[in-house]
Amino acid sequence: MCEAIVFVVKDGKQEKIMEDVVTVYPEGDKLILTDIFGEQRIISASINKVDLIGHEIFLNP
Repeated sequence: MCEAIVFVVKDGKQEKIMEDVVTVYPEGDKLILTDIFGEQRIISASINKVDLIGHEIFLNP
């Protein structure tokens, strides 16, 4: 399985915003997250860190 969990990091705290994410696509200053079911979420954020071993993506708001 290659899906990831996406977190937003704010004030040193991590908030899980989406699970089973398979694609992250930049669109201007936003990111389009898509999960294994095709559900999408658009968020204004930038990538902080991608942990491929842990299947986690951390974003800055």
